[in-house]
Amino acid sequence: MKVFEVKNLYFSIKKKIVLNSISFALEKGKWLLIAGPNGAGKSTLIKITSGVWKKQKGTVKIWGKEIEKYTPKELACKMATLHSVFNPLYDISVYDYVKLGIYARTGFFSFYSGKNRKDVEFAIDTTEIRPFIKKSIVELSQGELQRVRIAKILAQNPEIMIFDEPLVHLDIKHKIWVLELLARLRASGKTIITVIHDFSIAFPYPDNFLLLKNGETVFQGSRENMENLVRAFEDTFEVKLTLKNGLLFPDMIRAL
Repeated sequence: MKVFEVKNLYFSIKKKIVLNSISFALEKGKWLLIAGPNGAGKSTLIKITSGVWKKQKGTVKIWGKEIEKYTPKELACKMATLHSVFNPLYDISVYDYVKLGIYARTGFFSFYSGKNRKDVEFAIDTTEIRPFIKKSIVELSQGELQRVRIAKILAQNPEIMIFDEPLVHLDIKHKIWVLELLARLRASGKTIITVIHDFSIAFPYPDNFLLLKNGETVFQGSRENMENLVRAFEDTFEVKLTLKNGLLFPDMIRAL
């Protein structure tokens, strides 16, 4: 049975088709990269598959059960999502914000159990945010805040982790750091879904790819046929690409 399965997903806004018959499935411990140009439907897909927006047609299943049939607490044990847009509207310490991850799946008083404290401490140390855990999240730089948001997901410790643009606001060191972290999570058995614009450096990491353009699937599958995959990236982004040392680089900055 697939851990995560999307079938024939359709969504439109004001009669404009945003997603048209999108399907993919993931096994436990796999990593899916979703990529595509602006307006391809990537963030809409994340909002629907994470339960933020209701689908119009199609199915989204976790362990064979439709997402709508999970209670919020059940869903928080199965899945956590880092959305691309986040504007802190309240003054809360970094430490208390990370703790919200365990509240999502176990309730407010759960922090007083030893295991949940360890989950929070693990998340803080893994994301290297201990130097500023006493600060308010409204005081942080965008890069620091991104790492804190990732720490909250680690504290929640779900089976499926969805990241919409996890590399945004990060310098190159921390972009690679995030990719290596996600690779370790995948190796530990987590199922990872990422939307990443900077696919050049992210390309070596995922097992599976979903390329979208104008709400349609250009490519869905693994990296087994590398030639077809590179060609699909070229078709999706309308640039010539060169594969070198496992990375994808633009040949030229012009339309094909």
